[in-house]
Amino acid sequence: MQVKSKNGKDSTPVWNNVRNTKQMKLIEEIYLANGLQLNIFDLSRPIAANTVKVEISVQSKIDLKESYFSDSRDYHQIKRIFGDNFSYEYKLERSFVAKENQETIREELLSTFKNNSLHYLSSANFPQKLALATLKDIKNNPYKYKSKPGTEA
Repeated sequence: MQVKSKNGKDSTPVWNNVRNTKQMKLIEEIYLANGLQLNIFDLSRPIAANTVKVEISVQSKIDLKESYFSDSRDYHQIKRIFGDNFSYEYKLERSFVAKENQETIREELLSTFKNNSLHYLSSANFPQKLALATLKDIKNNPYKYKSKPGTEA
């Protein structure tokens, strides 16, 4: 949002500039036994003078395979929307963290994610389970999804 005041000067709110400069910094890559690669990004940002929002995002691209589906029409339906691959993303965050505690809290969030989720994400059937869950969501909430331009299925 950009607003011009009566004197013609830009009066864009300062918080808008902070919010729009969210940087994704890759902090770790994890290669799983099932062939997936998890990319962990730091999305932390300042909130106030001495506090930050500590946020991490775990992302992975998953190749879409027809073998995941019992009916080829389901495969083609999801392929029309996402193309040849789709994404997994999980975010963890903690707000109003003192700047001096930022690293400790980030490590805590990473440790929690690794302890609670890595075993599940590295299972051999995780990509198929995610594809089927996504298909179920498409069927239950078709208004949320539109076909990707230029995809044929």
